[in-house]
Amino acid sequence: KTQSENMEVHHHPDLHHKRKNFKEYFLEFLMIFLAVTMGFFAENMRENISENNISKHMAENLYQEVYADFLVVQQKIAFRQDKMQQLSYFVSYVKDSSLTNISPRFSPSFFWSFIANSATYFQPKDGTINQLVNSGALRYFKSRKLQANIAALSVAIAEVRKRNDVEINFTEFQAREFAIKYFDFDWLEQVSQHGKLNTLQLVKMFHDDLPQLPSKIKNAQQFNKEEAASLASYFLLLVRSTVSAQYTDYLKANHELLQTLRNEYNLKNE
Repeated sequence: KTQSENMEVHHHPDLHHKRKNFKEYFLEFLMIFLAVTMGFFAENMRENISENNISKHMAENLYQEVYADFLVVQQKIAFRQDKMQQLSYFVSYVKDSSLTNISPRFSPSFFWSFIANSATYFQPKDGTINQLVNSGALRYFKSRKLQANIAALSVAIAEVRKRNDVEINFTEFQAREFAIKYFDFDWLEQVSQHGKLNTLQLVKMFHDDLPQLPSKIKNAQQFNKEEAASLASYFLLLVRSTVSAQYTDYLKANHELLQTLRNEYNLKNE
């Protein structure tokens, strides 16, 4: 009995709570709902901020690439304007002038017309666009106009490359063979200072200051004026139509994309 009296007495808690009223249940539900909703909005805001930062970074990279090509294509068009003038001169010269005592302008014109081709080709860059498309990151650009501008530029780039292939095919299989047979490469060796000046430097030099070195037409006895004029005339037509069609279309698509990027992301030319 004594042992029993000294034993600790355990009291069981009262598990029967007082029933809550409707307002208390509603308040708890409202607090949970607000917490979940605020968490959702916070996560959504975080994702939006992250996506906006990503799209801004990609827009800057795209703008720099496209703007650089905007400057390059204008330079190439200017070179082609010079090339067209030289082709026109070449055609008129071989039709009406002497092939024995040739003008100092003839060999520079021959060089411009049939040899200086790589300086006039525009090779557009699309590394950033390909990265956007292949990685699926194009979805970060929400503007439909911007997406349409990118698609239009991609089409213009493809057309430029196809046209370049046509010109390269002509220069490789027709213009080069003609130049090898008739062009005075000894004269070019002297003018280029035995290779110290590259094609672009020679093109600029011929534009500003014609070299006064004697030159000739190789194999002049086999030189057919009518065939030479026809070849140069066709090349002139090819170069001119490339500028008026593919390069001009590219320039327009390029300009529209740059304008949209400036409006959407407040970008400026560096």
